[in-house]
Amino acid sequence: MKKTILTMAMLLATTLWCTAQQTMWVTTGPVRYAFDTQQVGRMTCNASGDSLTIQGKEFAVSDIDSIYIASGLMEYNTVLVDYADTCARVCMSGNIAGRVTATIDGAHVSVVQDSALINEEIFYTLAGESADGSFYHKGDFKITLILDSLTLTSSRGAAITIDNGKRIELQLNDGTVNTLADCPAGTQKGCFVVDGHTEIKGGGDLVLTGNTKHAFKGDEYIELKKSFFGRIIVKDAVGDGLNTNQYIEVKAGSLIVESCGGDGVQVDKKQDTTKENNGQLLMSGGLVRVLKTGDDCKGIKIEDIATISGGTIEVSASENALHAKGNMTISGGDIYAYSATGNAINSAVNLSVTGGRMVAYGASTSAYGLRGANKLTIGGGHIAAMGGLNSTPKTATVMQPVLTYTGKLTQDTNLVLTTTDDDGNAIETMAFTVTRAYSSSKNHSLLLSSPAIAVGKDYTLNSGATLDADKQNWHSLYTTGDAATDAGTPLATATAATPFATLK
Repeated sequence: MKKTILTMAMLLATTLWCTAQQTMWVTTGPVRYAFDTQQVGRMTCNASGDSLTIQGKEFAVSDIDSIYIASGLMEYNTVLVDYADTCARVCMSGNIAGRVTATIDGAHVSVVQDSALINEEIFYTLAGESADGSFYHKGDFKITLILDSLTLTSSRGAAITIDNGKRIELQLNDGTVNTLADCPAGTQKGCFVVDGHTEIKGGGDLVLTGNTKHAFKGDEYIELKKSFFGRIIVKDAVGDGLNTNQYIEVKAGSLIVESCGGDGVQVDKKQDTTKENNGQLLMSGGLVRVLKTGDDCKGIKIEDIATISGGTIEVSASENALHAKGNMTISGGDIYAYSATGNAINSAVNLSVTGGRMVAYGASTSAYGLRGANKLTIGGGHIAAMGGLNSTPKTATVMQPVLTYTGKLTQDTNLVLTTTDDDGNAIETMAFTVTRAYSSSKNHSLLLSSPAIAVGKDYTLNSGATLDADKQNWHSLYTTGDAATDAGTPLATATAATPFATLK
């Protein structure tokens, strides 16, 4: 066999110079190497004839199953991994064969890049299905990882581990569904673990189940890029739905946590305090939705600053729904925040709202709908916040008027805030349906603010109104001024002022 393979190799070596657009395929077990015949050059064997070196890749002759020539070329810098039941096969372009080592055990694939020799990006595509498989990558240069209708359940640890501290571009191919689950009772930090910073793009879905700890674990920042229009869906996780260090930036696409035993989304700080946006949430588009967290766990937990200028946030959590240990600034977007036992929207320092639409439900005891621990500033936006308490603005510099009310408000109560025109006719300013079941025996705090509320004008809060459910609304907050067909019964009145006025 050795002599046959060596003879073939030597014959091929004498003819490759005149071929065009052809590939020399070398197969060793489940790994195939695709060498561009115009780039192969001289192939050498050692003195004993035990090894053959092709384009920097040394093969043990005894490991070679076949060598043949075929038309067509494989793209440079690419690795394809195809899973099928309990097996996996790897196909690698020849130009990187001497710098990338692939090891396969059943359907568990490990790929290691030679740190000293890799100085260009490599593209890895994973496809197929295995109920007992995984993918591990180790390297020190940025890569692109492409998921193309991949289904993996690992019995050994994480389904995918990227042990690479550089930029990892994760591409979810358009229209594909990629489903990953890790093994229970393991030591891995997540179902999908990335040691570097992850940038996500494409139009596919990534469905994750974290059976040991988190569903997605990142060691550096995660960015949902403008070119991402797919979905990351956490079906369930023992720990957090998504847990990462440094920051998360959401520009487009969807992040949906259906259920988890920890926080829905948690962003921690890196120990290196020079890292940009350390411990922050930056959101300008896309969707973040958390449907269920663990007991006493937060929906979105940010170690430092949260900056929201657009997009959609919908969070239902056991404890604080949207929580930042630093300042929180909201200048746009739509936010629905519901906490079963804690604050709906909570900043441990300063909370500033200058735009967007917001419905916030805090718990009915000492918890807040809106809380700025040091200061609350409202300069814009449509806001309806309820809870046992609400923070109130403390300054009156270029502020949007705020109206507050304290009383017994129960579920399905339709409220309409009205003022009057010059002829004394009632004009709807905003309307709101209480959709949370609060105790009818306790007083609760309601905070309303809208660009339509004007300083110096008189306003009436009406209860028992009739609202047209077909009118535009955000979680039963109507802001277009045309929802009420019957304003109901006057409940309290106030003259709008800054920083706020109390409806009595």
